[in-house]
Amino acid sequence: MIRPYTIARYGVYAAAGVALLSVWLGTRAGAAFDYALLRAVFFFVIIAALGFGAEAVLLLTPVEAPPAPIEADESQEVTE
Repeated sequence: MIRPYTIARYGVYAAAGVALLSVWLGTRAGAAFDYALLRAVFFFVIIAALGFGAEAVLLLTPVEAPPAPIEADESQEVTE
């Protein structure tokens, strides 16, 4: 079992990485810095929301209880 908020934490890390990559690629392609920064913020919000959404689905999904062990009925003895 994973610890709570693990997926959300790594989702924020991934979102920050994608945002930085987006700014770097945008400025290398000749886009204005403010446009590249705005696009990076957009990507950060979308990817972070996906990470928190996935975490919420995992935390709010009920876990199935393990099946109860089946005990043999003592009144039914095996006879040979």
